[in-house]
Amino acid sequence: MTIDHDTVGETSPTAELSPVDADGLAEIVTFVWDVFVGGDIAYLPESAPGTPKIDDGVCTSISIGGCWTATIIARVSDELARHIAASLLGMDHSELDDELINDAIGEFANVVGGNVKGLLANEGSSLSLPVIGRSPQTVSGPHRTMRAEFDVDGHPMTWEIHEPN
Repeated sequence: MTIDHDTVGETSPTAELSPVDADGLAEIVTFVWDVFVGGDIAYLPESAPGTPKIDDGVCTSISIGGCWTATIIARVSDELARHIAASLLGMDHSELDDELINDAIGEFANVVGGNVKGLLANEGSSLSLPVIGRSPQTVSGPHRTMRAEFDVDGHPMTWEIHEPN
């Protein structure tokens, strides 16, 4: 799935700089993880060896528009997605279907996106609904990217923020 920034909204000449860097994004993801899922999560800073690429799994994206335009993309393995959904929904792994898993992953992204949007000084910003699909999703067009990688009990999880140039 490709996300075109043209559908997110236009960046004005007075657009704000990014309200968060990779470390700040990692802090938000870790906070949301601790509140909604719990358990061990390890942020892997840029200097650490990267997590394996997630070629197959669940991917969600959510876009912020207004004074700052960006798309946030998260990728998790199928097994980790099932764990997140079970924790968020208070259900056993065997009770989950793809729709429940997608809803839970989308809600997780919505909370992370809302926290990032909350860092903006401008009240006119908007947050899209999350788009959930199979990994990988990409962003078309020139953009700047920041990335936060995590290890969750041996499972990779990545979060990226893509800003149009």
